[in-house]
Amino acid sequence: MEEAINLAKMGKPLAAMLFIKSYVEDKVKDKDINSMDKVCRDLISAILATPSLNDESWRIFVPSPSVEEIEAVVKKLNDCI
Repeated sequence: MEEAINLAKMGKPLAAMLFIKSYVEDKVKDKDINSMDKVCRDLISAILATPSLNDESWRIFVPSPSVEEIEAVVKKLNDCI
């Protein structure tokens, strides 16, 4: 997850979010998401529902998350997973 934070700090926040999505997909495939608390379940569901677009395409549709927001997501995911 440090890689996601580094990508965000390099000015690639959307690549960081794709990295986080890939990480979450790998970590939760054998876990029962429904047994997690609501915040974790909602966060993981939102990440998994995120479209896999590149930085150029994504900027058209959604604002880029800040480094602080990505750090907060990473911290909460570490607590959840």
